[in-house]
Amino acid sequence: MGKNTLKRSIIVGIIMLFLSTACLPVLASEEKPDLIIEDIVIGPGDSAYEQELSCRVKNIGNTSTPSDKFIDITVTVRWKTFGLLPLIPVRKFTGSIGGSSLASGDTIDIGFAGTDRLPLFWFYQFSCIVNPESTIDELNYSNNVHSETILFFMRLAWFSF
Repeated sequence: MGKNTLKRSIIVGIIMLFLSTACLPVLASEEKPDLIIEDIVIGPGDSAYEQELSCRVKNIGNTSTPSDKFIDITVTVRWKTFGLLPLIPVRKFTGSIGGSSLASGDTIDIGFAGTDRLPLFWFYQFSCIVNPESTIDELNYSNNVHSETILFFMRLAWFSF
């Protein structure tokens, strides 16, 4: 009878240890923001032949971002050979916004450049990263990257795909 009680105690102990370690990350991660980049937004600029580029950032986490931290983005622009292979980095931009928190489910546009700072014509790949320095404690850091190819013609964004 003593051996059965010992075996049951060990089995129950192992099961409890497994459940406590398996459930701990889920419980701890429920109350964190999670930032993603939904899209690159191309809007009107200051003049007729200029456009402003920004990243649309969304918080898909369960809580707001801290109001005392900035939401940062980094954008690398690469020239694409024949519109296929991203080879040569031509520009690197940064942008940030702070002073208020981003609530769960909300989006915000963070501007990073105007088309006056980009070359005149060709295909370019934009690789955007939100929270690149991990200053905001997030639920998932692996979804912070977004890439998009845009065709520029005379400094106007022609196509986005």
